[in-house]
Amino acid sequence: MPRPEPAPLAALLLASLLAAGAAALGALLGGRRHAVAGRVLGWAGASAAGMMLGVGYASLTAGLASAPLAALLGAAAGVCVVRLLDGASPDAGGDRDAAAASAFHSAAEGVAIGAAAAFDARFGLFLVVTFAVHNVSEGALLGASLTAAGRSPRAAAGLALAARTAQPALAVATLLLARAVPAALPWLLGASFGALLYLIVAELLPQGYRQAGRTGIAVVFSVAAGVVALLGGRAQ
Repeated sequence: MPRPEPAPLAALLLASLLAAGAAALGALLGGRRHAVAGRVLGWAGASAAGMMLGVGYASLTAGLASAPLAALLGAAAGVCVVRLLDGASPDAGGDRDAAAASAFHSAAEGVAIGAAAAFDARFGLFLVVTFAVHNVSEGALLGASLTAAGRSPRAAAGLALAARTAQPALAVATLLLARAVPAALPWLLGASFGALLYLIVAELLPQGYRQAGRTGIAVVFSVAAGVVALLGGRAQ
């Protein structure tokens, strides 16, 4: 098998910026349909959560293949760090809180993208494409929340895009860290799994249950996770 090659920094930055822009499209769609999209938005959230789990599983698998203990410890550290940051975040309420939560999610996702890109360019590209689709779903959730609070669809799209800028920024920072300290890569791959898992369990799934019920959410979540995990394994 050919030896994995990390993604070029400029290519990762450009691709992840384009993926972040998908959130603006999602916000426009969600903002213009917020009055009738409760169940649909719940399914969108479940799809986003499923994609996050599939991505996290693929990342953890890559980390375990190179350094099992480091990847497992990184996963535990990822859960703990995101839990601490989540608990320390002020509850602003309303549209500010929704935008802050989206930025928080995108930061964890950026770490996953950067770690995958450091592991292998092809794997990194797979995560960028997956998160571009994911960003449409999360952008729709944010757009519906912002327009319900009185923002226009265009303003909601702008805020969604701004919130997602943490994704390319953390992707680039993580890639640079992995290049400078190669031994950190299994830790980063594991940490991205732990961080994404916490966000799924603590935020996305409970929100989806309230909007669309447990059965529909479980089906959409499971299918999305399975498809992404399968494709992610083939992309490595």
